[in-house]
Amino acid sequence: MPTHDPERAAPAWLTAGGTVDEVLGLLKTGKEAEVFVVERRTLDGDMSAILAHKRFRPLRVTHKGQLEELGFSRARAFTDDARYREGRGFRYSRDRRAVARKSAHGRRVLAESWHDQEYEALTRAHAAGVTVPYPVELTEDGTVMQFVGDEGMAAPRLVSARLGATDLRAAHDQVMDDLVRLTRAGLVHADLSPYNLLWWRGRVWIIDFPQAVDLALNPNGIDLLHHDVTTMCTWFARHGLACDGEAVFASLLAEAW
Repeated sequence: MPTHDPERAAPAWLTAGGTVDEVLGLLKTGKEAEVFVVERRTLDGDMSAILAHKRFRPLRVTHKGQLEELGFSRARAFTDDARYREGRGFRYSRDRRAVARKSAHGRRVLAESWHDQEYEALTRAHAAGVTVPYPVELTEDGTVMQFVGDEGMAAPRLVSARLGATDLRAAHDQVMDDLVRLTRAGLVHADLSPYNLLWWRGRVWIIDFPQAVDLALNPNGIDLLHHDVTTMCTWFARHGLACDGEAVFASLLAEAW
């Protein structure tokens, strides 16, 4: 298993202040969030970096044009996250009660918990040595993170990368290794698929963690892990690589306990 590369940590100057961000364009739109390409540079112009800013749309739109004013392009279609938030705590008991009652405040708490959860899961996965974009900072509506790609292009999703036999085998081995790392850290991605994996310069990167769960605390954790494993093994098998999902799942449970 390859070792974790400490050089993937965020450079200290990115969060030290004295910087300015410029949005270069929209990278990706989804049901609940949009990802923007951002250039962050120091005020003196000596240092700069291309980053990705994933922003979750507001749950409630109060007036026409609000999303456009905030820089978003699409309306939000917030999904029911009940299966994923089991086992998560809320800082205040009033928030917990509001969520249970499904009040307006409770819905806002849930909406905000998605981006908090993603930043926490991304930080936890990165610390465990999983190949993920390094988290730079948590913002009011999302996460600023490493941009996977270069100034000319963003990394493609694995599903559209058109890998040859050698790269496909490498991708398989890397995904299996990172599943071990996630499981040892007690973390389940809970939506793992070739659509949530990037391929860049011979390496698979795992993205999109808002629905990630704690394997021990969430009562659905084992089922969600099984789904992640079987989804990926089915995809690799369809592309000609033998991948026994049940055997992989059993080995991961042995890693967890």
